[in-house]
Amino acid sequence: MDKVFLRIPKKSEYMSTIRLTSSALANLRGFNVDEIEDIKVVISEICTFFIKNLEESAKDFEISYQIPHNKIIVTVRDLNAGRILEEKLNNDMSIMIIESLSDNFNYDLDNKSFTFEKIKAGVD
Repeated sequence: MDKVFLRIPKKSEYMSTIRLTSSALANLRGFNVDEIEDIKVVISEICTFFIKNLEESAKDFEISYQIPHNKIIVTVRDLNAGRILEEKLNNDMSIMIIESLSDNFNYDLDNKSFTFEKIKAGVD
């Protein structure tokens, strides 16, 4: 299983770099265009959620990609101080989008991290 790590400033102007990296890695593993679009939307929504709900931005995003043969597992951590309240998750459109487009999704508010996976179509 390949693993790729990305540490990038927590700024909206780097969103295209995050999306492009995610797209390239998914393409290398043979994900179809629709699956790649889902991955790009999900990672964008996670980053947007952090930007919107955790105002501190002096430190970076830490993004890890685990890429076994049939899926991609992505973890996004916000390395900044601060706290995200559980109520933010229940009322946020980003979370609804993430849950609907990922095959598996979980979060750890204490560590400010979201993990999602997308399984390649036609692979068991």
